[in-house]
Amino acid sequence: MKQPLISVVMSTYNEEKYVKDSIASILNQTFSDFEFIIIHEYGSTDRTLEILKCYSVLDERINILINDEYIGFAESLNKGIKNAKGKYIARMDAGDISHPERFEKQVKFLEEHEDVCIVGTWAYWIKKDKKIIGEWRPPAVINNISLFKISPAIHSSIMIRKKLFEEIGNYNSKYRAEDFELYMRAMKNGFGIANIQDFLINIAYREGISIVKIREMQKSTFKIKLRYLPYFFNFWNVIYTMRSLVGCLLPSFLLKRILPSIRRKNGKLGDNHA
Repeated sequence: MKQPLISVVMSTYNEEKYVKDSIASILNQTFSDFEFIIIHEYGSTDRTLEILKCYSVLDERINILINDEYIGFAESLNKGIKNAKGKYIARMDAGDISHPERFEKQVKFLEEHEDVCIVGTWAYWIKKDKKIIGEWRPPAVINNISLFKISPAIHSSIMIRKKLFEEIGNYNSKYRAEDFELYMRAMKNGFGIANIQDFLINIAYREGISIVKIREMQKSTFKIKLRYLPYFFNFWNVIYTMRSLVGCLLPSFLLKRILPSIRRKNGKLGDNHA
């Protein structure tokens, strides 16, 4: 296989219910010059790996990397990036569905905007039956204030210039909100972030996320904002950092009540940060 323009990086762990549609959405892209790197996490107990192997036989662009010990989501992505041959890295999450023209539009955008190193898209929320239940529309251009106010981009929608990782390093597995930390680090080093104002991915709405995981995400987001606040210091960013602190201190019963509205506003928990 010749060197591809895009390397798609996706991690899987007990995803047999969702992964088929996700893989099919990538293989059906109108832009076909890509490799598809799938990192299968150690400890997965369902038929996910069997499904991946079936697809890899059918399409040579699929490269399965199997972890021989549990390394976590961020390090799995880093493993995929280290094995990537493409000029651009496209993220994908098992369970989400990329629209056919996603890669074509993102490559065109990056080729036309040399100042942008990370480009995301708008997204639809979908339930298991594929019914659309909401929308998530990140702003067209991320500035120093919007970086703190809302999640800059939907993680599974982004395409990144590989040179970004070569210059500032890969995902920091120290943080649960590894994507948010990457966005902060990118902006700190002068790399632009933008979003195509078009719905190019469907995000799976998953029920039953534990309060413990939500707390981990909130604490991680607050720590990241606090770490990078000196580099983006202004009145509003202080307010947005304190808002994250308040979120960490909310009683669990209140957090459960407002969680649905938070998810509708801010995108998939685990990838987006209020």
